[in-house]
Amino acid sequence: MAPEHWLDELPQTRARAADDDLSILCADPYPFLGDAAVRRQITRLSGHLAGLADAMRRRVIAYSLYVRQLDVIQAAATRDFCRDDCMRPPVGCCNADHFQILSLADVMVARPSQTAMELAHVIAALQRQETDFELDSGRSLTSGHCGCLASDGCTLRLFKSPRCVHYLCAELGGSLTERFGPAAASFLAAMAQVAVQTITTTADFTDPAILDAAGTLFAEAPPARA
Repeated sequence: MAPEHWLDELPQTRARAADDDLSILCADPYPFLGDAAVRRQITRLSGHLAGLADAMRRRVIAYSLYVRQLDVIQAAATRDFCRDDCMRPPVGCCNADHFQILSLADVMVARPSQTAMELAHVIAALQRQETDFELDSGRSLTSGHCGCLASDGCTLRLFKSPRCVHYLCAELGGSLTERFGPAAASFLAAMAQVAVQTITTTADFTDPAILDAAGTLFAEAPPARA
């Protein structure tokens, strides 16, 4: 289901327009999103997350815009492979709860910053809301696999975890190299680095270089913006 349906149903705790969030967040480029989609997403999440401190709310919204761009990229470049050519059907890499952002080991050993832990906590709550909305809309979870995996695909469009949204299996990497040639190398390398790194700061959640590399992949035929 398109994420707009969930965004439009989010309870709003702030009546006024999200002017400050729009002004700050719209200053960044979103090469895979249309302006209307960006403004709608910022406005709805800003109103829903009004109780958060300004800086944290904007981190959460920025993360959702980043993930949505990766969703557009994956729809154009990887989703067909995962659906039709996965070497481990029917769930492939969705065989565990990779939606979880921080493990106990991450917290005890890596000791992520307090800000990174708060960001993970807020994203986890939004994951539950996004999944619950999809289930209430008639989708059903696949038993024994990822807690966000429905029988017809992932329930998350805006708040996948960094590990999940960046992971590409070796077979898929080979398919991308065959399809896009040398242009795939920087995209694959950047995705792999974020997928396996331990989160210690909020900067570890995203890598803007991935979006630049994806732009190179689609230089001749850009995907339709969300």
